[in-house]
Amino acid sequence: MILNLAVFFAWHTFWPKATDSVPFAEPFDAFAVVVAIAAFVALFRYKVDIMKVIGACALIGLAYTLVK
Repeated sequence: MILNLAVFFAWHTFWPKATDSVPFAEPFDAFAVVVAIAAFVALFRYKVDIMKVIGACALIGLAYTLVK
């Protein structure tokens, strides 16, 4: 159940214009993939606290949105 939810949110994050009829519609959000990989590495390789990772990802996303 949790894996289904993770895949659902990843799909809609990495392909924001995806639909059931066109599941991998352009554009692909490579920045979101980079942030997700960095968060995964921070959590599992370096054992960083989950709240710190969420906060850092939120700040990175906010900065990216403001600069973009």
